[in-house]
Amino acid sequence: MEITLRGVRGSIAVSDPGMSFYGGNTACLEVRTGQGDMIFLDAGTGLRKAGEGLPDEGEAHVFISHGHADHIVGLWFFRPLHLPGWTTFLYLPEWLEPLPDYFFRCGFFPVPFAQLRGAVVPRLVRAGQSVALGQGGRASVETFATCHPGGCLGYRVCADDAVLLYTGDHEIAEDPAARREAVGFLGGADLAVVDAQYGRVNIQRGFGHSAWEDWMELAARAGTRRLVLSHHDPLRTDAELDALGKRLWELGKAGQAKALVGREGLSFTLGSFRHNRRSDDMIALFLEELSAYRDDASLLDRILLKAREITQAEAGTIFLKEDGQLAFAYTHNDVLFSVGEAHRYAYEAIRIPVSLDSIAGYAAATGRPLRVPDVRALLPGAPYRFNDVFDRRTGFATRSVLALPLPGSRGRTLGVMQLINSLDPFDGAPRPFSEEMERDCLALARKVSGILERSAAERRGIYGILRMAAVHDPFETGPHAERVGAIAAEIYHFWATMRGLDQDLVRHEKGRIRLAAMLHDIGKVGVSDLILKKPGRLDPDEFAVMRGHVAIGASILADGLGDIADMARDIALHHHQRWDGRGYAGTTDEGRLAGEDIPLQARVASLADVFDALVSPRCYKRPWPFAVALDYVAGEAGRHFDPELAGCLAGIRDLLPSIYARFPDESLLAGAFRPS
Repeated sequence: MEITLRGVRGSIAVSDPGMSFYGGNTACLEVRTGQGDMIFLDAGTGLRKAGEGLPDEGEAHVFISHGHADHIVGLWFFRPLHLPGWTTFLYLPEWLEPLPDYFFRCGFFPVPFAQLRGAVVPRLVRAGQSVALGQGGRASVETFATCHPGGCLGYRVCADDAVLLYTGDHEIAEDPAARREAVGFLGGADLAVVDAQYGRVNIQRGFGHSAWEDWMELAARAGTRRLVLSHHDPLRTDAELDALGKRLWELGKAGQAKALVGREGLSFTLGSFRHNRRSDDMIALFLEELSAYRDDASLLDRILLKAREITQAEAGTIFLKEDGQLAFAYTHNDVLFSVGEAHRYAYEAIRIPVSLDSIAGYAAATGRPLRVPDVRALLPGAPYRFNDVFDRRTGFATRSVLALPLPGSRGRTLGVMQLINSLDPFDGAPRPFSEEMERDCLALARKVSGILERSAAERRGIYGILRMAAVHDPFETGPHAERVGAIAAEIYHFWATMRGLDQDLVRHEKGRIRLAAMLHDIGKVGVSDLILKKPGRLDPDEFAVMRGHVAIGASILADGLGDIADMARDIALHHHQRWDGRGYAGTTDEGRLAGEDIPLQARVASLADVFDALVSPRCYKRPWPFAVALDYVAGEAGRHFDPELAGCLAGIRDLLPSIYARFPDESLLAGAFRPS
């Protein structure tokens, strides 16, 4: 069996940045058997998400534990119920026979169940019953009663020589008979997903939910191999669940039952299950979401995150092939830094040769994937070696590696995605990457390569525009534009994270800002060389002409750049506005804006542009040290700059040296660059 947690909250769905890691959807468990059976245990809001990636036809079995809203509300949003190619068998506890019709008659949903386009076959079940699925009963679902107000059924799924236990909602009573009954539930289960809404310190007796400590105690008595705590209290934050997960880890190491905190998207494989389907639907859905990202760094971050999700990898790096070498492009490492901090390592100027001196180099040189169970126990005569420089420098311990080439058109290799240490979710020990993991990630890599090539073509187009501007303005170089784009993107990232915005939306918007900000000064192509290349300061008439570049840039960028056109136009037109209203948007004072009337993206780009001008050499000044430039920006907060964004620039000060090292001008390399 392959089991995926689709919803792990109890009582009510939650949407809060502080609860986004473990997820806010209510109860739903997806089960796939080796023979192709598709089973869903409970229909909380997680069922909607589970249905999104399904094909246009098929057969599903949905088992409802009880009728409380957090366990049924997702049913009406389950995609197969609205597709004529689907048949959904709906298993209801016998006391819930009128449930679907009652939802419409009571006004909870606007469409009668009978009018849904998909075929729905209701079946009633009772405690003690066994339901056979598929030809010859190749899988079965057994039912048992649990302790919850209004009644509830738990389910045992038996397939692929394994047993999954799902309790639904259940309160473990304190009397010995009830505890013996719970031990009976758990007996023989390879994996148990249980209702652990409370801990003993905050349990509310009579509410129908259990404390996690009780499950740990009873699982040990029952000999249950693995335990997943679910149905999290809607008030439990990610930080609290992290602390609980750490506690479970420590208890497992001390010899108690192996348990972990349930998280949306977490998957487990039990018994003799082998993939009977490819992950094309999941990958297609992911790629559809990915197509909205316009920036390489954002693309690579999402790709790496998805590959790590598929493989449960502890770390990973994407290298892109440049000038016969592999350039470090993006990395995640849960030991050394959080995923939220990974963007800070996107500017590292690390390169390794395409050769047999490393595992990634071998994958790039041969174009073949490489799966290494233990890098410290390579077979004699292996045509590659493990380069342990990174481990020795950081203290990280690499064990298993999966290195996948990113294939391009015409037989080229664009780069390598290297995943490190597939972790057993229960004990955290590195394990070998499986054949199925390799196959799924290879499918992802092949399809993602097309997106990377499209992104590279888009960037080449932007560089073509920048080269046109550089003919007129010696300071409008590619590295200058890259730095302004990168600094603007990181200021926005800091601002959005500080405000608690959804990180997927932040990644998307950040990539758009980076590309759009690179084109901020494109209007200078319409300004005379006599003015652009004049040594020294401009006189008032010349400066008035120079001010016209913002309107010229806005007209150039009005269309032709896809979904970043409007943003690029706003940045070009308004990047010389000032917070106090004394800036400009053309040759005259017409169009002046102040404060938050200035588009956010233009405020961000303006700050990045001024900072880069301060720390870069000009014919009329020496470059300023970073510290002096940051002090100047702080002094101009509330006058020239948005004060909140000025604080965000200070917040990314440790990132700035990496950005300048990644995108240097020759003059900076010659010694003008002074980070402090």
